Amino acid sequence: MRETADQLINLGIIGLGYTGRQHLEAAAAIPQVRVAAVAESQPTALASAPAALAVYPDWRDLLADADVEAISVCLPHFLHAEVALAALQAGKHLLIEKPLASTLVEAQRIAEAAAATDRVVMVEMTHRFYPPVWKGRELVLTGCLGSIYAVEEKIVQPVPPEGLPAWMMQRELAGGGVALTNGIHMLDRIGWVCGQELTYHHGAAGWTQQQGDVEDTAMMQLSLADGTPVSLLAAWPRTDGPVDDELTVYGTEGTLRIWAWRGWRFEPMLGAPEEESSYPSDADPPARVRVGMTGALREFASAVVEGRPARPSAGEILEIQAIVDRFYRQVGTGS
Repeated sequence: MRETADQLINLGIIGLGYTGRQHLEAAAAIPQVRVAAVAESQPTALASAPAALAVYPDWRDLLADADVEAISVCLPHFLHAEVALAALQAGKHLLIEKPLASTLVEAQRIAEAAAATDRVVMVEMTHRFYPPVWKGRELVLTGCLGSIYAVEEKIVQPVPPEGLPAWMMQRELAGGGVALTNGIHMLDRIGWVCGQELTYHHGAAGWTQQQGDVEDTAMMQLSLADGTPVSLLAAWPRTDGPVDDELTVYGTEGTLRIWAWRGWRFEPMLGAPEEESSYPSDADPPARVRVGMTGALREFASAVVEGRPARPSAGEILEIQAIVDRFYRQVGTGS
């Protein structure tokens, strides 16, 4: 544990694509964090790194930098395991983008290494840190909805041509399609908002949108620990337009609707006044996304400073990834 809480955490970011650049911006809003170095193998991406940072074309050289005490892994899924395990071996605190890895076996290796170390290891699940999701969890856990009897979850994210990196459309590199990339977030926020673990029952997948060799549509039927039924829809339609997302929790005292990037609304029974909240009108979509990243990075930094575990842990997200793995074993790969 650190002697004082006002010391800076020297952070190294591995991967300077979209997520890595978002981490750079998010870190600027957290007094405890100083981005000291970045690692990126693509010269064009590396050229955008701030001049004050140490720059490494090879991530191994960043891990050898004794001034860097914490690592943020912002790489394609298939690189997570090698880099995360090496970072822990080097004695670094570790913040890793979801999913843990492209396969469940590699995810288990990371979770086991995390459990065996005294370093802080956290998976960046940004949805836990969006204000509407936080408020939704509070309303559910304080009993405002009464008894929960059903949950519906959907994220339909239009993907125009060239809208996602090419590696995300290749199962060998990504580990899966929308069920893994978006489904990890969705399953985690259902369980977190409702305060219960999930059980997978069955699912279906579609490959109609010609998004490489990964599934573009996923439907799952699950249940909460108390037996409450849960339905999930994740889709990447090949078009342009706004994201359609809503987590709806039905209770005997009212219905809660959560839109991660828009706000929340509680619709009480018996004609009571509705409650609702949204983001400031001047907060554009990128700024709203950074709210989640900033919250996650702040939790990670606080855990390092305070010498405590960070949430969510690798073990927590391993359980979620195991659900996605059961889904793939049931529906197949479409090939």
